[in-house]
Amino acid sequence: MRLLLIEDDQAFQLALASHLRQLADVQHVAVASDGEQGLEWLQHQGVDLVVLDLVLPGIGGLSTCRQITATHHASVLILTSHDDPHWLQQIWQAGARGYLHKERAFAQVELALRSLLLGASWWDQKATAALQRLEPEGVAAAAASRALMAALTRREQEVLACLADGDNNRTIAQRLGIGEGTVRSHVHVLLQKLQVNNRTQAALLWRRSAGQGHRSFSTDASPEPRVMPVRAH
Repeated sequence: MRLLLIEDDQAFQLALASHLRQLADVQHVAVASDGEQGLEWLQHQGVDLVVLDLVLPGIGGLSTCRQITATHHASVLILTSHDDPHWLQQIWQAGARGYLHKERAFAQVELALRSLLLGASWWDQKATAALQRLEPEGVAAAAASRALMAALTRREQEVLACLADGDNNRTIAQRLGIGEGTVRSHVHVLLQKLQVNNRTQAALLWRRSAGQGHRSFSTDASPEPRVMPVRAH
């Protein structure tokens, strides 16, 4: 596992980088002190995951996250002391695959990184609840959400329910009795139908829609039409 840590607090950067280097399966940990340094480093070196502080000098953490998710394959885990719902909303809208509070960083970072590496996300219960509270209320918002879900086939809804459980493509394939290529195809299509940019946003939309009558489906295998695989998202 190759990591890039972008953190401007030198003491915290040194401590966390040292901790990360001691984790199993971590081959390399690069460090940068701001977004510009991190983006420049990524132009020349590839990494599997980026651990990114939210509050950075220069272009800041959110802008850095947007540029990383738009131009690189590495998943982003946001590291922050903030737990305000509006910050959390901006974090997932920027394309981050996870959020880790600095108070829990050393205890949870290994599990969080492994989740992202497997294609899942890492949002603790507090963060998820805060994001759900931001969902606009009213008839129009509820109708729009129901319309998006109604556009999904039953199988796409089953895949989405698995995404909301934090499953990666392999686990979804095993649960539903279909191939990983078929899972990737369904994910590609449902992201377009839901008008979201990534799996995390889709999972959160499913969780919010649960209160509108959409519940988890049985994951018993059933006949599935052949779907040509597409590039993974």
